[in-house]
Amino acid sequence: MGKKNSLKSALSSHQSRLQKKQHAVHAAQAAQQKDKITGQSSKRKSTHSAPVATATVPFKPTHKILLIGEGNFSFAHALVFDPPPTLQYLPAASVTATAYDTEEECYTKYSSAKDVVRNLREKGVEIIFGVDATKLEKHAVLKSRKFDRIVWNFPHAGKGITDQDRNILSNQMLLLGFLRSAAQILSAGPVPVIHTQRQRKKAEDDDAPEVSEGEGEDLESAQTRGTVLITLRNVPPYTLW
Repeated sequence: MGKKNSLKSALSSHQSRLQKKQHAVHAAQAAQQKDKITGQSSKRKSTHSAPVATATVPFKPTHKILLIGEGNFSFAHALVFDPPPTLQYLPAASVTATAYDTEEECYTKYSSAKDVVRNLREKGVEIIFGVDATKLEKHAVLKSRKFDRIVWNFPHAGKGITDQDRNILSNQMLLLGFLRSAAQILSAGPVPVIHTQRQRKKAEDDDAPEVSEGEGEDLESAQTRGTVLITLRNVPPYTLW
């Protein structure tokens, strides 16, 4: 009798352990499935909530734009023939594109430049060769003009100086000379106020008088002084200047 009770007790204990083990396995599987679902949900949420990068267009259709050191005039061509939506009404005549080279030198250096220049001129863009970026205020055509944007993409002295320190100094002097000269043909007015994305959002949420579409942009353009835009690469030698 005692032996029978002992076997019964052992069997009951074994079944209890099996049930507990099964419960533990089920609980672990449920937790794993929950983590998997939660992770996917979090990933989807993270994907949807990621801010969308917006392109920065530093021009307006009302701006007078001066392009410096155009080389083969590819930037001017893109600006006029393939503009972003905000610049689709930018008059080609509002763009003046210049190059340091003479016209003959330009066509010799860049095989595509002749066709590009012809297309730009036919569109109404003003093309000027032989323009020194450090003497803009002395140029016969430019000295009496004022511009809202003066742009120089990837400025470089191009003197082929092998000594790094002298090369850096040469390019620094070039940029300083350009900034001094450009300041004299920029449109006059108060310094532009640059708002961060958060500040712009706050301004939009605040109560403000309603302004008709385009009115605010024209007002800002009329009230702020011109701006110099310099594009650099985040690689040497630009990072050394």
